[in-house]
Amino acid sequence: MAGISNIGVGSGLNLQDLLQSLQDNENAALKPISDQATAYQAKLSAYGKIKNALDAYQAAAKNLTNPKTFSVVKAAVSNGILTATTSADSLPGSHEIKVDTLAKAQTLASKGQASQTAAIGGGTITFDFGKDLATGGAPTSTKTVTIGSDTSLQGIRDSINKAGVGVQASIVNDGSGTPYRLVLTSTKTGEDMSMKVSASDAAVSNVVAFDPTVATQPNGMEEKVKATNATLTVDGISIVSQENTVKDAVPGTTLTLTGTGTTTLTATQDSDSIKKAVTDFVSAYNALLTEAATQTAFDTSSNKPGDPSSSAPLTGDGTLRNIQTGLRSMLNAGLPDGKGGTLSLSQMGISFDLDTSNKGQNYGKLKVNDDKLDAAIRDNASGMSAFFGGVDGSKGLGNTVSDYIDGVNGDSGALTNATNGLTDSLKDLNDKYTQTQDRIQSTMDRYKAQFTALDVLVAQLNQTKSYLTQQFAQLQNSNK
Repeated sequence: MAGISNIGVGSGLNLQDLLQSLQDNENAALKPISDQATAYQAKLSAYGKIKNALDAYQAAAKNLTNPKTFSVVKAAVSNGILTATTSADSLPGSHEIKVDTLAKAQTLASKGQASQTAAIGGGTITFDFGKDLATGGAPTSTKTVTIGSDTSLQGIRDSINKAGVGVQASIVNDGSGTPYRLVLTSTKTGEDMSMKVSASDAAVSNVVAFDPTVATQPNGMEEKVKATNATLTVDGISIVSQENTVKDAVPGTTLTLTGTGTTTLTATQDSDSIKKAVTDFVSAYNALLTEAATQTAFDTSSNKPGDPSSSAPLTGDGTLRNIQTGLRSMLNAGLPDGKGGTLSLSQMGISFDLDTSNKGQNYGKLKVNDDKLDAAIRDNASGMSAFFGGVDGSKGLGNTVSDYIDGVNGDSGALTNATNGLTDSLKDLNDKYTQTQDRIQSTMDRYKAQFTALDVLVAQLNQTKSYLTQQFAQLQNSNK
């Protein structure tokens, strides 16, 4: 009997089902704990979504505290000889620009070789760089390339490219009887990258050497493109650049030269960029309200008001309600405009939507009157900058919003305290769940031991019964 593996097999009693019923009954004690933990976890997740929305709103507010947000300009060019890229440091204005020359990279081409795979020679190749090399001046930098085990024209090309000395080598087939020509091109434009090339091996020198002080190279190397600087005038001021990308010739603006000629660059206030920064602030605030509405929604059609499934995780939550109240209150304030007056959001065309139609989904959110906002940007961008960023030591709306959210998210902030409390509660529930599981397991182990003993006892009694029945039957037969 001790070897019985399934309770009830020996006795014939339905002990396994009874034991399972007891197990289910004991496990019922875990459900309230699990349900509470699920509710706390849902709240924790909801607070996380609220924090993300707050962070996005704070980022939009901070952007408006930067004076450069309200001084952004855009540039237009009268023809296609250049493009202009503005920055936060660009200033409105008009500039006459004349491009005389474009910056070019020097290109050298060797005489033709019959084979590009035949060995030529090893050793090193030296590249001297400098704008005065043609007149015998000293180089400003020198780079050396060591030719690898492949000493053919291809090997020389590959050694130069792998060395990364500022020269790109290639082989061109010109279709002649000796078609393979080594082409050396500086990787940067400008006179400072003019090259003088020499080699330690005479055979290699006969291919690659170039001396800019000599009109005709003995080895047949030719200068196909001369290294030149970009030259231009901006409002009559002469400018020289090693590259075709010219920075700060126009303050805060980068010019990319693509041709020669004359053009007019006009930089004007980028009203679209300013408007986007302001409407991003409005959108971020509205997104926060949408998230808050989602996390506090209540299903009014439910017939079970007490049913947790009828409400969102933060329905009735005081922490979130206080945060919303605090943020809303600061949007009504009039703040200094830096000119001795005050400015408000309503004067910029930004107001609260108090329309209760459409089930009130937009009620309390901010809405924008585009015409009024455009006019405010056009006529008073500096005042808007002061309103959001502060002036004379006073905080602007952007600073106030950002500081408030910092406080909410700080170590002792309302949102931090709420999430920390939930985290601690979840830990306590986890401990309680584990303790309850251990108690249930102990109880079930005791039940199982008792049921097993009962199963063995009944099985033994059944055997005894069978034995006695058999003996009585034999006794009756013998009496007959």
